[in-house]
Amino acid sequence: MKTAIEVILKLKASGFDAYLVGGAVRDFLLGENPKDFDVATSAEPVQVKEIFKRTVDTGIQHGTVLVLMNGSGVEVTTFRTEGNYTDNRRPDSVEFVKSLEEDLKRRDFTINAMAMTEDLELVDLFGGQKDLERKLIKAVGQPDERFQEDALRMLRAIRFSGQLNFSIEEQTLAAITNNAALIQMIAVERIKIELDKILANQHARRSIAYMNQSSLTDYLPSGGLFRTDWKNFKPTGDPLSGWLYALWWNRKEVPALAGFKLSNEEKKTLGKALEAAAIEEWNQWTFYRFTLRQLELAAALTGRGGDPARQKSGLPIQTQSDLAVDGRDLMDWSGKKAGPWLKELLEEIEQKVIFNELENKKENIKEWFLSEYNGNE
Repeated sequence: MKTAIEVILKLKASGFDAYLVGGAVRDFLLGENPKDFDVATSAEPVQVKEIFKRTVDTGIQHGTVLVLMNGSGVEVTTFRTEGNYTDNRRPDSVEFVKSLEEDLKRRDFTINAMAMTEDLELVDLFGGQKDLERKLIKAVGQPDERFQEDALRMLRAIRFSGQLNFSIEEQTLAAITNNAALIQMIAVERIKIELDKILANQHARRSIAYMNQSSLTDYLPSGGLFRTDWKNFKPTGDPLSGWLYALWWNRKEVPALAGFKLSNEEKKTLGKALEAAAIEEWNQWTFYRFTLRQLELAAALTGRGGDPARQKSGLPIQTQSDLAVDGRDLMDWSGKKAGPWLKELLEEIEQKVIFNELENKKENIKEWFLSEYNGNE
């Protein structure tokens, strides 16, 4: 906050209007510590860059410059209005203006359309503070217009309902229902970012209920997965816990989520977590074979007790590279060339070490190998 106020003061000293805007104002009024700070100003990007020594052109075509100061960054955006949204995704044009009111009226929800001066004096033109008190998500102006400008705002409304544990105002919710099909105009990458945030927040079930109530899920890739019963879902803060729940309770495998373009790492984690969840009795080998994230996801899904982190950290080794021997040692001792036998034998040694049947010391493993393996050839 201190750096953002310093940015505002420097802009004002140069003859421009400047205010703290957006989520930082909302979070401050809610008594939370804002994480990101945005400043709106009458200065145009070129003028902002002249005032501050260190800047980054993060979105200069839309009037946004990142100002670097005191080891942090503050996004500074010129007051602007936006043209038509013919593709329901982005404005056809952006026009810089000198009016804070014109800038605020283009924003999505009343709780995000407030501004604050450097003296923390609130500028609230659309009743955002009252809606914060009422715990209400309400569109600025006509909700149909806001959602037709950017259809992703429908998912943002639903995300905020869970993130803040707020209700969605009646007309705003009706507009989401009326315009639900427009979500198909939005790039799936943007949709997934919002869904990840929905699934990670503490009140995810509230958001998912709104997704279903508004029929928005009918227009999402594999949207039917969200129409399962979510009463047993316990959010962990990890968005994959929600994706995993949707798969598990619909008895689907990871390919069912193909439409959301998950990363290879996400797909692998979900697949392994499903595998771990299906194991009835977990033992040392289970804790060894799966990553901690996979184990924690599976444990949360199935309600399994215990502490996977403690169990995993207490193992004699964490990976095969921790073994006191490797394939070269086994080939030297056996006089054999590499082949499928090598992988099988290394895994057998891993299991014996994991189950404390064999101490992870080279001489111990060699003794076992010479007596057990060579003796059985």
